[in-house]
Amino acid sequence: MRKWLLGFAVLLVGPWALAQGTPGTIELTPTAGYWYGDTLARGTSSAFNTAVTIDDASAYGLRIAYRFAPAWAFEGFLGQERADLLTGQAELFGGQQKIGTMDLTTGEVGVEGSFGHSRLVPFLAGGVGGMRLSPNLTGLHADTRFVGYFGAGVKLFFTQDVALRFDWRWHGVNVADSRDGCDSWHDCNYDRDWLNFREVALGLTFVL
Repeated sequence: MRKWLLGFAVLLVGPWALAQGTPGTIELTPTAGYWYGDTLARGTSSAFNTAVTIDDASAYGLRIAYRFAPAWAFEGFLGQERADLLTGQAELFGGQQKIGTMDLTTGEVGVEGSFGHSRLVPFLAGGVGGMRLSPNLTGLHADTRFVGYFGAGVKLFFTQDVALRFDWRWHGVNVADSRDGCDSWHDCNYDRDWLNFREVALGLTFVL
């Protein structure tokens, strides 16, 4: 009886234990999530004479990973969102007015490191890429900027080929223009050189 139960447990858990960390496999993950925005400080762009907030917005994307070792994979990400542009910064009782929208298209490549080979697999990820910022305002053009990211998450495997994936990520976008670090208002504030976006996302991973 005990041997029968042990054999049944191996049969049930075995596919999960062997599903993750198989070198040579590819993981495709369509995602849906939410990005928390940040504020373009006054002087970041000559197009605005005040601070402009890129509001929080929903987003969608695709992650693709190639596992080259049991605990390591190269990964790529392509994501898209459309966020409102608001005057000023969010503050208590501070009114903000919508002045337009901005499309943000993000492409990134990096490395993912996972822990363990169980049904629940946590991981860390980091890398670099580019973000295309396209404001939908008359007279403004799109621009592409460097982005770096890091994050963490977890995969819950239902079968050896399908998993639910949760990601938390920070994306830092360099928006500095001036060589001396000062803006068009002669204000040398280095905090404005980066936009910081936080992302939470859910996806369904298919192992090929």
